[in-house]
Amino acid sequence: MVRESFFLITSALFILLTLITIIFALITILIIVYNWKSQTRSITNLLTCNSCFTLLYHSLATLLEILFLSFPVNTILCRIRAYIYYSSCISLSYSYLIHAISRYFITIRYQHKMLLTFHLNWILIVLNWFISAFFGMIMLLIPLALQYEYESRMCLLTSKVFLTSLIGVMIAFCFPFLAIIFLYALILYHTTTSRRHLSVFNTMRLRRNLKVFQMILMFVCILAIGGTPYFICVMMNRVTQIPWPWYSLSILCISLSAALESLALLFSNSFVKRRFLELIHLQQRTDINILIGQHQHSTNYNNHAENVPLHVSLLTTKDNLHEESKVN
Repeated sequence: MVRESFFLITSALFILLTLITIIFALITILIIVYNWKSQTRSITNLLTCNSCFTLLYHSLATLLEILFLSFPVNTILCRIRAYIYYSSCISLSYSYLIHAISRYFITIRYQHKMLLTFHLNWILIVLNWFISAFFGMIMLLIPLALQYEYESRMCLLTSKVFLTSLIGVMIAFCFPFLAIIFLYALILYHTTTSRRHLSVFNTMRLRRNLKVFQMILMFVCILAIGGTPYFICVMMNRVTQIPWPWYSLSILCISLSAALESLALLFSNSFVKRRFLELIHLQQRTDINILIGQHQHSTNYNNHAENVPLHVSLLTTKDNLHEESKVN
């Protein structure tokens, strides 16, 4: 009874987090695509759209797992679902990595114009999806890697088989996570050492890079939320048998990470955020408040003018007449 209640609650949380991910990822894509020709045509927005598509792919894989949660048979369909879920996790983490690579090119290698082109970033996006499909297929060919996991009732890369799960988590999480930290450490080092040669242009670039670094740190933390619990389960299973709820909770953390990323992608993009707030009428209310504040300020100024003493007004008028007589 306790086990059934646990899976009922976790299934509801999976569905809730997946719906949040789908909604905010779709909103971000639609706003960027709709305004692409006029205001959103940039490499950053291109990579943001790619990240949103990886979120939608992961959401589809999660929904497939939840819909077939009560089918504990190791069939070919189960292994295909496991392949889809594992490849979606790879595409998700490597979308972070290509953001880091592109940011490295923009911040440090900006002298090489070829590295800042749309063509190169499209190549990075294609590699993102190719790597996820390729390594997912390799795990599909390994007999014990992708299978039904009784403890979580899902078809995925089980953490109970140490060797395959360790290789899988190294590919899907550890390598991109460490590569992202390394690239962002180079960016941070570059931005801090550039303070020695400050000019107006370099100061503006430094402020922009530091702001970008704050967003980078946020996305690194989101990625860590998704991959660290599963990695801990893999390592602990090598030593002792972990409690059965940990299997589902480690996978739930991946969905939590995806939902947080969908929110971060929307609200960290100033243009998308502004358009989104306009859609829900919050921006209009803010503009009305600004107009009301300006009207109150104008009213206060007029009241202050009306309260000027009469002798001050007469003196001002006399001075003005005296100045005009001098001119004449």
